[in-house]
Amino acid sequence: MFSVSQPGITDSPEGNFMDLVIAGVNQLQSQITSRKTLKSLEQKFWDGWWPTGVANGYLNAGDPSDEKKRIIITDEERAPLIQEAFRMYVTGDYSVYEIRDTLYKKGFRTHAGKRLAHSKMIEILKNPFYYGEMRWRGLVNTGKHKPLITKETWERAQLVMAEHNRYACRRQKFNFILRGLTFCAICGQRYTAEHHPKKNKSYYHCNRSGDQIKCTDKYVEVWDLEQQIADLFKLIEFTPTFVNRMIAKIEKIYSGRKEVINKEKKALNTQKMVLEKKRDTAEEKLFAGLISDDDFTRVKVKIKEQVENIQDEIYAQDKKLNMRIDELQDILLFVRNAYEAYMKAPDEMKRLFLGLYWERFEVTDKKAVTVIPSPIIRALMQAEGLVFTNKYKEGQMPRIVTDMEVEFTPVIAGKSKALVAPKTQKSRHKVETFEVASNKPSAVILDTVWGAQRGSNPRRRFHRAELYH
Repeated sequence: MFSVSQPGITDSPEGNFMDLVIAGVNQLQSQITSRKTLKSLEQKFWDGWWPTGVANGYLNAGDPSDEKKRIIITDEERAPLIQEAFRMYVTGDYSVYEIRDTLYKKGFRTHAGKRLAHSKMIEILKNPFYYGEMRWRGLVNTGKHKPLITKETWERAQLVMAEHNRYACRRQKFNFILRGLTFCAICGQRYTAEHHPKKNKSYYHCNRSGDQIKCTDKYVEVWDLEQQIADLFKLIEFTPTFVNRMIAKIEKIYSGRKEVINKEKKALNTQKMVLEKKRDTAEEKLFAGLISDDDFTRVKVKIKEQVENIQDEIYAQDKKLNMRIDELQDILLFVRNAYEAYMKAPDEMKRLFLGLYWERFEVTDKKAVTVIPSPIIRALMQAEGLVFTNKYKEGQMPRIVTDMEVEFTPVIAGKSKALVAPKTQKSRHKVETFEVASNKPSAVILDTVWGAQRGSNPRRRFHRAELYH
């Protein structure tokens, strides 16, 4: 006798076949249900409403015009904190951790009452949903929810995040400040760094990951390569006009920051005075017998916690202003003596200086052979706001590329080599001559003349293209 609901389910060939048929039917039904659900969610997406879990700062709520329909409304408690997070981040003065801690103190917590995870905070700052754009399963649509920020604010936040990631100096046991900026001149692969405990030495070397990559480049000790790069700062010299303009700009920035911080401190002190007044009122009610001892204790503890948070905020504002003064002092020293400022700076500040001044270092045979300044520095050189000193001609210095139209050839592991060349380059002759493009006796700007013809005037064809040794 066999089951009516599952006929023929035995160990026989017929039974195994029936088992496969029933399983296939069940799977088909599951897939049909999944497709219907996905189609329903997709239709909700095209109607302008987010189909799944809503982002922080918003709530799912019933549509007043249709009880069966769910829409998205603003969370009046959390939305202002999301807006504040973006306002803080786009200034570039706050890290993701600092913003997360600030929101926590103001009541932005998880369901478990803890701080938001760092990855969740980054997810919020990257989410285009907050300016009104919905991206779901490869689809893009404009939502009907109320945006919390503008698109310009979101784009600015992405730019700040990209800059922070590029020049980041993360906490780690060994801090190799050139990692991410240094490349192998032979195969084009990025340099990495490692520490050898037995030798008690650290090395930079070509990242030979992959079976197709065959590179013979040598390991170079960390201190050696970092000193070579540090010596490049000896060549940097700003013109007096640029220095004066920079000082004026720094004074303006500092005055503006100081004014903003003083306003924030004034607002915080006002909040503190209001809380202290509430505490005094509670004490008067306690003495008059209008509130119980338990109620007074509860109010006192709550006010004390709020006052302490405000005190922390005031301290943070003072610390921020002092840090700003220190940063501006470092910048002033840097424009006056770049090498001295760089050598005195901590690793975090060195990393910022490297990212600001240099875009790429190419190394081979334990020597930096090609250096590309950042677009900002190349623009300053063309505007004659910065020059390379005569020391460049005195020693064995690497090639410094300053053409604003420089392009990089993509690297295919084991198949091609990274090349750096001007887009307008026609053909490179074996002989490259130098032209002095500055009347200042203490500094020169060297320019490469490509393919100069005999008997012609090189001054008519000269352009500020590259600095070569």
